[in-house]
Amino acid sequence: MLFYLNKKEKTFIKLFLFIFIIFFHNYANSISITFIVPGKSNEDFWVNSAEFTRAAALNLGFEFEVLYAERDRLYMLELAKNVSERKQKPDFVFIVNEKQAAPQMLQVLNKNKIHTILTHIDLTEDQKEVLKTPRENLKYWLATIYPDNVNAGYQIANEIYKKTKKNVKNKKNYSLVAINGDKSTKASLERELGLNQFLLEHKNITLYQIISAEWERQLAYEKMLLIQKRYHDIDMIWAANDPIALGALKAVKEKNRKPGKDIFIGGLNWQQEALQEIKNGSLSISLGGHFMTGACAVIILYDYLHGIDIKEKNYEMNLKIFSTINENEAEEYTKYLDRSHWKKINFKKLSKFLNPQLNDYDFDAKKILKSINNN
Repeated sequence: MLFYLNKKEKTFIKLFLFIFIIFFHNYANSISITFIVPGKSNEDFWVNSAEFTRAAALNLGFEFEVLYAERDRLYMLELAKNVSERKQKPDFVFIVNEKQAAPQMLQVLNKNKIHTILTHIDLTEDQKEVLKTPRENLKYWLATIYPDNVNAGYQIANEIYKKTKKNVKNKKNYSLVAINGDKSTKASLERELGLNQFLLEHKNITLYQIISAEWERQLAYEKMLLIQKRYHDIDMIWAANDPIALGALKAVKEKNRKPGKDIFIGGLNWQQEALQEIKNGSLSISLGGHFMTGACAVIILYDYLHGIDIKEKNYEMNLKIFSTINENEAEEYTKYLDRSHWKKINFKKLSKFLNPQLNDYDFDAKKILKSINNN
């Protein structure tokens, strides 16, 4: 039986279909992510982490929100509670186990049926004894995705050692001072573990002391001034991040040492100021790329929503994402680390769903940044 529609009816149907398509399109792309960032809203690393995650989320069609906890453990938990109590809750929340705050946050979010991904910092072994693994006791805890901090600690030590051997010709035995972040965060503990693994393999290096600077540049500077009164022949300074390395750099300069010539300092974060000091020869190395961890989590989440689940055991991914930047690369990567360029990155090329030929994720930090040139 045929139906004939007049002009007014045809116009109505077209309008209905148009509204339906717009509604469906918006619905399909309205999946929201809230990232509870533990750091400060003016802290270079955590702002980079948030904004790179934002670039990936928007590129893949998510709505995205950042909430900064300003390095306040209690505020981290408060933010998780506030998000859970909203009338319009986010579909997914990314959290970080900074200051070992994740267990309470996970429990609050799980109770309110909000899917959660733990990023950047894994649970401690003691915490895992209680909470187990993702989807085991807390079914809304989807995954843990974090960088290999043990390897990072090892690499920092290895790079400053190579620089020292190359430039200090009249010695076979060397001395080192380590300045870690804190004594509780797992990232800090794992980087120190990597350092200790390196030292076990190099008996010609004497570790004078490991101190903690609470991730703060000023505190690293003050403590390094005191350390130099105790030890006068330090060859290397291992720093858990770039702010610590920059604080130590200022301290050794004030004691008339010649960084890059008679003392060698390495850090981690790819901070712009640190890259400038590497270019100048004062800092030996910066390790980085881990600010991309949240963006990697977005890509993995996108694939999960399209039927491709995490294949790693216990839904835990330890990303091999760290790379070094030396004096020959500092200028080039300073350009790529300008946040205004990140919207040019096509994160879709890293998705398994959108690229069926991919067997494994290719989260190569330098390669991802250099893809800016392709757009």
